[in-house]
Amino acid sequence: MSSPSHRGLDRALIVALLAFTATSLLFDRAAALDAVAEDSADPFGRALWWYGVHYDPLVAENPLFLRVMSGISAFGFGMLYPVLAWGIAKRRNWVRGPALAYAAMMLYSMFVHVVVEVQCDTPPPNMPIFLGTYLGYILVPVLLAWRLSPRRPFGAEG
Repeated sequence: MSSPSHRGLDRALIVALLAFTATSLLFDRAAALDAVAEDSADPFGRALWWYGVHYDPLVAENPLFLRVMSGISAFGFGMLYPVLAWGIAKRRNWVRGPALAYAAMMLYSMFVHVVVEVQCDTPPPNMPIFLGTYLGYILVPVLLAWRLSPRRPFGAEG
């Protein structure tokens, strides 16, 4: 049985996962399809271009490796997030395996992304905004892995 503190964390994880669904399907899709440009027909591509020009030059460049990572996020993680959210909301123990696999993949992906961004020729000009943009994609997988690490995170009934 989950403690009340776990239920609050569960609710926060559900909200975060559903928000990640939207960002994956809207923004990462635009990046994956190489629609990041000032004059893009895709409003999310234009928004990414604006963000990149002002805060995150690598996003504005949208190199191949970033398009590939965005494609995995848009068409892989974007479909997984609502499944994870549903499994947590319904307190299903089977969600543990996919959630732990996702957490490992996301943390690996974010490590690569952040290191490349910080070490590239044009690092982010505003580090607090850059880190704030990506912090949730580091904290949520860590919290998700911690929350679902017990063999039966929702008890015998899950």
